[in-house]
Amino acid sequence: MTARVGVPVAFAAPPTILAVDVGTSALKAVVYTRLGQVLAVASRRYSYTTPQPGWAEADPEEWWQALLETLDELCQYVPALDQVQVLALTGQMHTAVLLDAAGSVISPTILWLDRRATAETAELQARFGMAPYHLNSSYTLPKLCWLARHRPEVMQRTVCLLWPKDFLRYRLTGVPLTDYTEAGGAALLDWETLTWATARLESIGVDPAILPPMRWPQEDAGRLLPQWAARFGLRTDIKVIVGAGDVLALVAGAPPHMGQVTCSMGSSSMVFCPLPPGQRVDDPQRRIYAYPLLPYPLLGGVSSTTGAALHWAWQTLYEGQIPLEEAVGQALSLPAGAEGVFFLPYLSGERSPFWNDGLRGAFYGLTLAQRRPHLLRAVLEGVAFSLRHLLDIFAEVGIVLHTVALAGGGVALAGWPQLLADVCRLPVHVYAGQETVTRALYAYACLALDAKSSYASALAHTFDAPQTYVPNALAASYDGAYRQYRQLAEFANQTLSH
Repeated sequence: MTARVGVPVAFAAPPTILAVDVGTSALKAVVYTRLGQVLAVASRRYSYTTPQPGWAEADPEEWWQALLETLDELCQYVPALDQVQVLALTGQMHTAVLLDAAGSVISPTILWLDRRATAETAELQARFGMAPYHLNSSYTLPKLCWLARHRPEVMQRTVCLLWPKDFLRYRLTGVPLTDYTEAGGAALLDWETLTWATARLESIGVDPAILPPMRWPQEDAGRLLPQWAARFGLRTDIKVIVGAGDVLALVAGAPPHMGQVTCSMGSSSMVFCPLPPGQRVDDPQRRIYAYPLLPYPLLGGVSSTTGAALHWAWQTLYEGQIPLEEAVGQALSLPAGAEGVFFLPYLSGERSPFWNDGLRGAFYGLTLAQRRPHLLRAVLEGVAFSLRHLLDIFAEVGIVLHTVALAGGGVALAGWPQLLADVCRLPVHVYAGQETVTRALYAYACLALDAKSSYASALAHTFDAPQTYVPNALAASYDGAYRQYRQLAEFANQTLSH
């Protein structure tokens, strides 16, 4: 699937920045002008496998092929790619790509959403006493521990550890590098010194020599290999920068404003708000957390399966018989409350606020009267309730919120932003029609071109006015259902997962 957006290429400013996002299920390449206009977008979808319940594995060669195809396509309708000055990549985090001495991928490549390493996570938590947002089973370290224990031959062959965006950049440049966000998302960063926590690898019998050098996102990442410059019509002296993991969605989903929380809703959801410089906010229960590795400090948390829960429900209930948009329309035509059906969106455990890998999704309240639209509406409402749960925690720790900004493909469905506004009882600004993580790459690329430029100012160039939804008369009708949802969620966390 491809799309062309922005101003007509023939009349636009020249292409300056090429940004690539390697996601869990698709890769996207975006061409920007120096002023933040999106000239073109190309994308390719791919899949992953689930060889056992709770497992998820990918083939990095599919990501590489998707990258080649998207760049080939961009060549067809952006004829001036030789004017691009910066190439930057982002992508899914926590997924370890293991390379052998020849630079070839060693299988299996275990995805971030894989939960096979829950026992190893518990052991490592007991050993190191780390906060759950610095070490949980979605992170890389427990998966490496699982491999060292169950597939020792894999770790014995490994000479280099990379993450998805680093792997693609390595194939383009031949230089193995990563950035600080990937190290943090691997549970391999010493957060005090910003160095590799090598003792953690040594404790599981893995040689720290597999760790690549770390750099900041806007720093140089090596030269593009001549064969790729020639194939895509790129200049040989293009500046390839390190980039960062898709945690960039925390700062790229909406313009930063105090009192505004941004929910970047993809397969999972990142829900964060900016903190004033120097302000320290702590959650004693460690449900949400502060994140310091991006241009300004943030507070928030991550829900594991939000958009993924909706996509699962549509595929499972409708089996492709009707488009997702039509199925959602049918569900939203029903009265609020789904006639008493509730859904817990914990299809792959849950991170914020429970940090519990044993949690599972569930429907509750089913009767003989319910049909597929009722179940799908319950899923939509369950995801909305999970967002409100996090917003309530923000209030508990003293953060006053005025608006919710939504970004990402998951909020582009007609009717869902209004549902979220009603459930959360806050105005909702939607930036879903614009780029998310790649606009953060654009801002970092601007820094690489001019160290004196402002990240925030560069980012601001990429935003148009949002579409706004305000809570309507239905909003109050969700309060009772939300209280019941919270009771079910707490019961599941305390009882059903043990």
